[in-house]
Amino acid sequence: MERPVRPTAVSRLLRLLHEEGPMSRAEATTRLGLTRTAIGDAARWLTDLGVLSAEHTAPVGRGRPSPLLGPDERGPVVVAAHLLPRRVDVAVVGLGASPGPKRAYPLSGEDAPAKVLRVVAGRIAAAARRAGRPCVGVAVGLAGMTRAGGVARNAVHFNWDHVPAQELLAEHLPMPVLLENDSGLTALAEYRRGAGRHAGTVLVLSCAHTGIGGALLGDGVFPPGGHVLEAGHVSIDLDGLPCTCGQLGCLEMYSDGQSILRALGAADVDDQTALRSVLDRAWSTGSAEARVALTAADRLGVGLASMVNLLAPERVVLSGVLGELYRLGAAEVRARLNRSIVARADGTEIVVGTVADPVLVGAAELAFEGFLAQPQDFAL
Repeated sequence: MERPVRPTAVSRLLRLLHEEGPMSRAEATTRLGLTRTAIGDAARWLTDLGVLSAEHTAPVGRGRPSPLLGPDERGPVVVAAHLLPRRVDVAVVGLGASPGPKRAYPLSGEDAPAKVLRVVAGRIAAAARRAGRPCVGVAVGLAGMTRAGGVARNAVHFNWDHVPAQELLAEHLPMPVLLENDSGLTALAEYRRGAGRHAGTVLVLSCAHTGIGGALLGDGVFPPGGHVLEAGHVSIDLDGLPCTCGQLGCLEMYSDGQSILRALGAADVDDQTALRSVLDRAWSTGSAEARVALTAADRLGVGLASMVNLLAPERVVLSGVLGELYRLGAAEVRARLNRSIVARADGTEIVVGTVADPVLVGAAELAFEGFLAQPQDFAL
């Protein structure tokens, strides 16, 4: 297919519809501040490519109805994955970043990284084939520390150290592949699609069960990816519990899912079903679960106060287990922040995350970036 006459208009229109959803050409013209001719040419090119479809809305007043532009149901997709110590979650995602059904596949924690990643690549390739639509990218969230190029710098739960995970995945996949820290992807999802949307600088802290991650996005911090933070390793007690990172008193030793179960004497601190039951029972005032949850919320407040003092975000989003702790112990968290004149002066807003499967949504956003920027470079 011939390249578009106005590639910038094509990219801007495609990104607008991806981020805001279907809309009329007239609305897109107004939102983007482009001419009707530029929008018409861009919409026509994307429709001919099979990326967008144009349907007519019901007439309003006199005249012909305006065409409604939106993703073509046969158009391009990406595959998003979340690589955890014992399983990988995989979903196919279309424009608009709404994941399809998620499939979870078990993984062996004893296998070498290359073998694990070959299995993951096979699951991703199979998902792309089942979709039966052009796949323009893959992004994988890893529960561990990463650096540029998708290198697993230190994934302690996998016992991986400086593993070129993105490169190993790309050896088995024909489409562009990216790998990022799962906390960074959670932050990207909340910033683009959830509780961090339309804010300035946003600090997102997340905990699925084990460990606490975070990222800073927004003004002066260019997404995707933002600035990923190892928030769980902020020390809140120099004489506290020993952490796997080598420090004492790290935040995640007091406020992640494992620490909550550990404080209650659970036999299996990795049991996420047990954690869900604990958090449900924590609403009963005076129960052992309530006392532990409120203590964890208080410790979260201590760590959060230091981070707010340092980073001065306009909004803090707490995702996963941390969101549950804030619902249970908002007063404890706010009390810790209010002790700091810096945090008190900034009046930072704290909200609970709203995105379901945020790592997969964030991975989809990351995987679509190349296509949104230059759709003309992809053969569909």
